[in-house]
Amino acid sequence: MQTMWQRLGPVASRPSWKELIRASIGAGLGLALAGILVGLVEHFFPNTLFLFAPLGATAVLVFAVPSSPLAQPWNCVVGNTVPALYTLLLLWAFPTLSQTSLAALAVAGAIALMLLLRALHPPGGAVALLTVLAAAQMAPLGWHLLIPMAVLSGVLAAVGVLYHRACGRPYLHQPHQAAKTQRPTTRLALSEQDLEQLLQRFEQSYNLTPEDLGELLAAAEEEAIKRRLSSVNCGTVMSAKLLTVSPQTPLEEVAELFHRHLIKSLPVVDAQGELIGRVLRADLFDWLWQDHRARQQQNLWQRLRSRPSKVQSVAQELMRAPEMSVQEDTPMGDLLHELASHSVQFIAVLRGKTLVGVITRSDVIRTLLSINQ
Repeated sequence: MQTMWQRLGPVASRPSWKELIRASIGAGLGLALAGILVGLVEHFFPNTLFLFAPLGATAVLVFAVPSSPLAQPWNCVVGNTVPALYTLLLLWAFPTLSQTSLAALAVAGAIALMLLLRALHPPGGAVALLTVLAAAQMAPLGWHLLIPMAVLSGVLAAVGVLYHRACGRPYLHQPHQAAKTQRPTTRLALSEQDLEQLLQRFEQSYNLTPEDLGELLAAAEEEAIKRRLSSVNCGTVMSAKLLTVSPQTPLEEVAELFHRHLIKSLPVVDAQGELIGRVLRADLFDWLWQDHRARQQQNLWQRLRSRPSKVQSVAQELMRAPEMSVQEDTPMGDLLHELASHSVQFIAVLRGKTLVGVITRSDVIRTLLSINQ
């Protein structure tokens, strides 16, 4: 019995209270506004708009599973309107067929048309069946039947766009080509075509977009690496051999350090060893170039009159604020998201306020390779 329940019981994960409340309120709000619109129009154009049962199923998709391609505005409007049009034509073309035959042809044809139009929308099958079962009321409306289908579906989709935007949740999918050019699909070594083939292989093309699948795979990979690194802290990974400068270190010495070591930045510490800033190789080169360019622009008389300055330029003049720092007992897994989303030169490792080491991307790569071996 337990095995049977596991196979026949619920497979979806339990939603959070936040998700449950957000979906319920959104669907109720969307249908309430659609009903208000029906009431307003009724005063001026009687029998023009009316609520229909499949609109409730559309609300479920728009507000409960907005990331699904089946819930997009095109699918909502076209997926509800085209089945109604097709079923009306079917009723007029074959008035003598039995209700059972008409119902089967209506639903099958509606699915085929929605697939051809790339507008698959499950409530569209309900629209086709409803039109057949309530043919005595629906068929006399003729082409007028398409108005409430299209208008109210569009209203529900529009409310969904505004509602999800207010909740900070993505709803509208980018056009397929635009998504390719505007952003990379994932941080994975998988192309857009690879992700599409995976979706087709597991028959999920109408449940997820390639971008959604890529984000899920990237998140799963990041979580797996994070768990592997949960027992490794920053103190274990860091490079303890420090190259540092003080705020009063002459820039000539800073340039010499950059010349002797293949590094892009140097930590700046005070007399107590506390981290107070950093000097970038690029900033030093820019400073040298500007000084050289200023000298080149001087005429001969200005060069003869200029005297060497007795005041040396020091690291403090080019120092930037510390970019990122962690305590030495911080788990390495906590840094993965920051390392993936920020282009940091190094991560300072502190013991209290004292700098005890730095973590570079090379340190992280070396750690990952040692774990995977």
